Amino acid sequence: MVGFTRRRPSRLDTIIVGLVCMLALIIAMGMQIQPFTYLWVSVWTGLAVSVLVISFSVRLEQKYEEEHKRLLDARQDLRRLSARLVAAQEQERQTLSRELHDQVGQTLTAMKIDITRAEQQLDPSQAAIAERLQRARRGAEETLEIIRRMSMLLRPSMLDDIGLSAALSWYTRQFSENTGIRVNLSDDSTADQFSEAQKTSLYRIVQEALTNVARHAEARAVRIQLRSEDERYRVEIEDDGKGFTPAAHPKGLGLIGIQERIDEMDGAFDLASIPGGGTRLSITIPVHEPAREATAPS
Repeated sequence: MVGFTRRRPSRLDTIIVGLVCMLALIIAMGMQIQPFTYLWVSVWTGLAVSVLVISFSVRLEQKYEEEHKRLLDARQDLRRLSARLVAAQEQERQTLSRELHDQVGQTLTAMKIDITRAEQQLDPSQAAIAERLQRARRGAEETLEIIRRMSMLLRPSMLDDIGLSAALSWYTRQFSENTGIRVNLSDDSTADQFSEAQKTSLYRIVQEALTNVARHAEARAVRIQLRSEDERYRVEIEDDGKGFTPAAHPKGLGLIGIQERIDEMDGAFDLASIPGGGTRLSITIPVHEPAREATAPS
């Protein structure tokens, strides 16, 4: 986020301005009035200018404080809104995943069983019908596999059942099969100490990072490392792709989403990339003192 960088006025600035104004008046009036009158006029004029400048400085300081508070409040509001949006998105994904698995999946499974039974009841002379039923059964099997994959991509059940390590292992294998990009995953399995919300955020971060690699990096291999280190949890994702100049490219929605999830865990991330030298995303998250828990679906 962009910091508030306006310089705050100090009382020393006020005193200096008052003295400079008084000195200017002394020089300007010194040649036109008597010494005694000249002294008193200079003193009172300097005091008057100082009072005016102090009054202006106080008002400016109050305005600064008000603007700074509004900025902080706006940041907090945006952060809370982001957390609620992420939570709603995860809830919708979980609901849709369950509906696909339970409703559509069960319907296709029942269809497949019925087709198999119909095939078994055919006479050998009904070869044409048997072939059609066989094609229908294969279509049901393929559709069932697509539904299963979609359900897992939306919300892998193993993330809830057996943890982050297993979910990431499954996802990286699927990613390699679909894209041809090799993924070397190194995981010390310590992420299971995190809350369900934080494990979900870590999974989504890796998922989004790999999606960016597939879309933009033209990489052949990706290295992912997850480990605990000095009371912090570290995630590093590095590819051997074409790289880019971060300063010359604004953050896309993928990186913005990653940043929001990291912020919710009070973490930090660093993006390093050079043209022709690949890209490395480094993330650190507090282990013992997570100030806030990222919101997750119940």
